[in-house]
Amino acid sequence: MKKYELIFILKADQPEEQMAARVERVGKILADHEGQITQENHWGVRRLAYEIEYENKGNYMFLRFKSNGSAVAELDKFLRLDDKVLRHLIVVDEEWEERNRVAMAKRRQAQAENRESAE
Repeated sequence: MKKYELIFILKADQPEEQMAARVERVGKILADHEGQITQENHWGVRRLAYEIEYENKGNYMFLRFKSNGSAVAELDKFLRLDDKVLRHLIVVDEEWEERNRVAMAKRRQAQAENRESAE
């Protein structure tokens, strides 16, 4: 199972129940594909950087979840077809902290080798 991040923007004029209903639907789709939501963070209504479908405010939701790839395709389809969702983005949540630590260790080792060869 891979880890994913999902951010979607709902039209700002929609009540909070609509946001909860969509989060519940996402959870159901994930459960159908043996996945689960691991983190839910409601960012609230924010001003958009530019107008999307004549809207200049949006209600943001951030979700982290674990699932297999087939759930991602179904989530993407669900969010694309929902006319109240302005935008959405699903990305693989790579272990960036671990990758960054490994990359920095390699960089330090290369710098140390360069210093030794320069001396």
